[in-house]
Amino acid sequence: MTAQHHKRGDGTVSVDFQGISLAAVATKTIAGAAAGHPRAPGPVIDAAVHPRPDMGELKPYLPALWRDRRMPFGERYYYPNPVGDYLKDSFPERGPPGSDPGLMSQHLFEDMGADTAILLPLTLGLLPDLDLRASICAATNQWLADKWLTEHNPHGRFKGSIRVSPADPATAVAEIEKWAGHPHFVQVAVPMQSNQLYGDRLFFPVWEAAAHHNLPVAFHTDAETGVEAAPAPGGFFRHFLAYSVYQPTTFFNHLINMMAAGVLDRLPGLKLVFADGGWDMCAPFMWRLDKDYRPMRGDMPWMKRLPSDYIADHVRFVAHSLEGPEDAGEMQEWLEISGASQTLMFGSNYPGWNLLHPNAAFAGVDAATRFRILSGTAADLYRLPVRQTPTLEVAR
Repeated sequence: MTAQHHKRGDGTVSVDFQGISLAAVATKTIAGAAAGHPRAPGPVIDAAVHPRPDMGELKPYLPALWRDRRMPFGERYYYPNPVGDYLKDSFPERGPPGSDPGLMSQHLFEDMGADTAILLPLTLGLLPDLDLRASICAATNQWLADKWLTEHNPHGRFKGSIRVSPADPATAVAEIEKWAGHPHFVQVAVPMQSNQLYGDRLFFPVWEAAAHHNLPVAFHTDAETGVEAAPAPGGFFRHFLAYSVYQPTTFFNHLINMMAAGVLDRLPGLKLVFADGGWDMCAPFMWRLDKDYRPMRGDMPWMKRLPSDYIADHVRFVAHSLEGPEDAGEMQEWLEISGASQTLMFGSNYPGWNLLHPNAAFAGVDAATRFRILSGTAADLYRLPVRQTPTLEVAR
């Protein structure tokens, strides 16, 4: 299946899929996301940007076995968003939102003021054929390297993620080894969804390879057209709202499993990036885990510290537009409680409907903390330069 593009009278482009205009249901714009806020002070590193190929663009990168076969389209249909999945102004003249490097560069670097964008392309979910799933990841990496990290990256401001399928550890490790030396790939990326928790020993070679090459591992929801386990322990939600609220918190399932299985003790250099939000739930989760760990630690003798003590060394989060308190004073307090100056990074989620604009992100909190979130923590994690340091005053 392919999307149909139609030029409208106002010069914008409508994309129709199965008779539904995707642009028409989109309501949020980049300007609207920044309304009422001055330009963000200091540098901005955007840690969650989602470029996307058209399937016709990706197919030439696939092995001959898959090139001529029908492929899943890639539009998430389990929980369609009633207000549209994309920004209203993110639709290029050709291809899906996120497929045009020129338009994305204008939006990120000019309109939003980002210095660097960490590209985290999504794939097609948990496809049942492991060979196809691995081939999609390999094709995505080659496409990203050719188009985004080379042809359209003379400035070096695009950095990439190595997509791998952890369910097939051998091919995942091979992809990491293939791209680890590339100057613009800065992390490994895996789906948040999995049919097994990521602390299981099946996956250890993947985390070991990432740690060996000093590459963080990013987890992001990849709900597209694959087969899926139920998103919650009790089954499937009925509505997008319930799904979107719950899904980011699934990071905790993987994190506590990786802690309890000793992954973080065996790989002290491993960094985990939960790139789909959930940071505002981390502190209460850790309080509960610390409380229960104390009387039960004999069951996990390899854990030498309280679970919460692993967070600063191993875990980073990418901020989400729909989490945390709205009041600036309450947000400041919650950022301090959750250790956000060490663990939280800004991410726009462009071209997604829930874009977080850097001008609006954490406005009103103290300048030092905002600097760490907007650029400092990401610069440390991905070893990127930062243009300037903040003054220690409240940014208004």
